[in-house]
Amino acid sequence: MILTLHPETPQQRHLDRIADLLQKDGVIAYPTDTLFGLGCLASKKKAIERILSIKGREGKGPMSMICANIEMLCRYARHIETSTYRILRHIFPGPYTVILPASKEVPRHMQDKQTVGLRIPNHVFCTQITKLLDEPIITTSCLKPGETPMMTAWEIDDEFGHALDLVVDCGGPEGLGSTVLDFTGEAISVVREGLGQWPI
Repeated sequence: MILTLHPETPQQRHLDRIADLLQKDGVIAYPTDTLFGLGCLASKKKAIERILSIKGREGKGPMSMICANIEMLCRYARHIETSTYRILRHIFPGPYTVILPASKEVPRHMQDKQTVGLRIPNHVFCTQITKLLDEPIITTSCLKPGETPMMTAWEIDDEFGHALDLVVDCGGPEGLGSTVLDFTGEAISVVREGLGQWPI
């Protein structure tokens, strides 16, 4: 099922409906500033397992979380140095994923070697739904292994609709993945080049 929201001012009743669905272990497909993502509340282990099943991935594997703002992001990362914080303030909201040491707020089923991937997309739906929930949602690209990303709500509904609770249509993404930056080493490293420019 596709639910269409206004791309600039999503209707509050629709946001409330989606938030309620996510709080009940729901799984959705939704747009970000880069690609469509499959998502659920980060705290819902059963919902995460559903996403892994949909994507055909074995094991837990690393997933990133979308936050509403820098304040929320900082809850889920530990030991953010001043220099790192300045960079985060500069690149977010935007098409980047940052890998940081995970704080105790990150659910155990989300942790991969004590680190966590975090995003603050420049997309109104992502910002408003996470702010409403006061909790991050999972983001993982909406594709099967070895396939290209699906770029419209309609093709996602055709492919995955039977396994999802909802497909959110709220403005199209750019069509290229986020740039992934690892802040856990002595120097920042680029794990994947994507839409975000680096160095800035």
